[in-house]
Amino acid sequence: MTIQWRLSLAAGIIGVALAGCSTSPAPDTRPTTQTYSSAEQARLAVEDLLQQAAKSQPIQAARLKVQAANILLRMDRKEAALDILKDVELELLPPSLRYEVAQSRARAALDAQQPQQALRYLEFPSDQTYRPSTEQITRIGELRAEAFRLQNDPISEAFALIDISSREPDPQLQQQFHDQIWSALRSLSPAQLIGLSQQTGNTYYEQGWFELALIHKQATQLDQLSYAMSEWNTLWESHPARALPPQAGEAVSSEPIIAQRIAVLLPMQGKLTKASAAIREGIMAAYFNEQADGKPVPQLQFIDSTQVNSPDLLRSLIHEQSIDMVIGPLEKPYVSALNNSEPMPIPVLALNYDNNTDYNQIYQFGLAAEDEARQAARKAWQDGHRIMLTLTPLTNWGTRVRNAFEEEFAALGGRVADSIRFDKQEDFSQDVSALLATDKSKARAKQIFTMSNQRIKFEERRRKDVDAIFLSALPGDARQIKPILAFHYAGKLPIYATSHVFAGNPDDKRDRDLNGIQFVDMPWSLTPASNTKRFLAQKRQDTDTRFGRLYALGIDAFKIHPYLNQLAATEGAAVQGETGSLTVDGNKKVVRNMQWAKFRNGSPQLQQPRTVQQ
Repeated sequence: MTIQWRLSLAAGIIGVALAGCSTSPAPDTRPTTQTYSSAEQARLAVEDLLQQAAKSQPIQAARLKVQAANILLRMDRKEAALDILKDVELELLPPSLRYEVAQSRARAALDAQQPQQALRYLEFPSDQTYRPSTEQITRIGELRAEAFRLQNDPISEAFALIDISSREPDPQLQQQFHDQIWSALRSLSPAQLIGLSQQTGNTYYEQGWFELALIHKQATQLDQLSYAMSEWNTLWESHPARALPPQAGEAVSSEPIIAQRIAVLLPMQGKLTKASAAIREGIMAAYFNEQADGKPVPQLQFIDSTQVNSPDLLRSLIHEQSIDMVIGPLEKPYVSALNNSEPMPIPVLALNYDNNTDYNQIYQFGLAAEDEARQAARKAWQDGHRIMLTLTPLTNWGTRVRNAFEEEFAALGGRVADSIRFDKQEDFSQDVSALLATDKSKARAKQIFTMSNQRIKFEERRRKDVDAIFLSALPGDARQIKPILAFHYAGKLPIYATSHVFAGNPDDKRDRDLNGIQFVDMPWSLTPASNTKRFLAQKRQDTDTRFGRLYALGIDAFKIHPYLNQLAATEGAAVQGETGSLTVDGNKKVVRNMQWAKFRNGSPQLQQPRTVQQ
């Protein structure tokens, strides 16, 4: 096998610099490259260079030793390379060559995991009559930054990188430095960044970077971040990070997308009219709230989706009315038609979901109960439960919820041991008994009595192979099911439920039977009312009902629309809304991360989220 050994670029540059100080003709200025077919040939080449260095004048000797040291570095003989370079007398060399020898020494020390030694090599005395080139300053700065990184000193690393990046004319290298600066600053705590930004004596470049990193640390939601970034872009218009933002933060570094004219596409007749009206009111409430805060708002045009009812008609409307964005439609078949058609020329935020996951032509946002079931599965798994039972209504939405829970729980590695779908309230006890297998316990006792014809002492028991129960039921049903579960010896089994168990209005007398049930729900129902909700509550009496959640959908549809592209492009980015903390997945579906509450003394109490290790 052939082994190739190459001299480094630094050695070639050093050779050029030394040649300018000698009387021999100047060599080719391109970096020299030498290959060796084996480690033995490389070793012999090092010996030859050192023998020549021993017979040469100091400058030529330095050149030869650096070449030998670089060959040793390629051979992974870092200590030997350092030993050779230690013998080079810097005082006898011209200033330009001192930089090159210092660089080679520092490179060898860093390769040997000796960052402190590398920093000492880079603190050589400077010559006031010599002005190093930008390239030399950059190379020395890179080595200093690397040494600080090895010392786990991101603050010093950032200062070194900011200095060289502000001098670098090459956009490609500048982008590389910006990404490294960002990595160093993002590792700092908010307190550290506040301290840095309040230092006196910061340069324009340093101050801009510190304030940029602090914004990203303190703004926890994308809407907050985008607003703060808009101000930063105005204040730091000439900062290099504005022209070349770090790639890790590029998706959220620009201003929010503001549409000038939005078409709200909702049905104004038919069975969805009432739901449509609630969504429309939510959109308008959010519109007026932002207008009151002094934020720019688009012109809204409400369109009847039962009239403009096809992708082709919508395209024509977009063109004729100069529409910048569409919110809607609400009808599921219409959403599917749009998602499976040719791409629209502008963003579309549908207010329902298409079941086809193979296409993502449009953004999709809704209040699907399946989202709650999947979140319940994840919460149960995170809490350590591995085998569960499910209890859901014999309805279409009950089927969807059960299937979503079972699929998500299975994907995590859990197992649903049994499932019951309930219908009539008079059958609840029988359904629960079958689910918990207490009916089988009674049957066994009866069989033993028949066979022995003797009375026996019998204690009814439930199955012991399950950890928890998933429940999806409306409040009236849930209030009956929970005591029946306790009657059948399952009172201590944890219960995870969808938001259906909570009517929306706390009722500590009627809901005492729900004590202990954990359920997932949106901030609209669980947290103190926002300004927008209070505004709606002054006009409507149903904001705290299940129907009232449609107002929240309209509010969030308007609130999220400027950030859709940024959410889709930035992993982990979120906007805090009335329906949850909102993110966008790879299929352009808005995902709601909701909150958890637990009934105590008949009232839902928020549960603090806990950090779960992946």
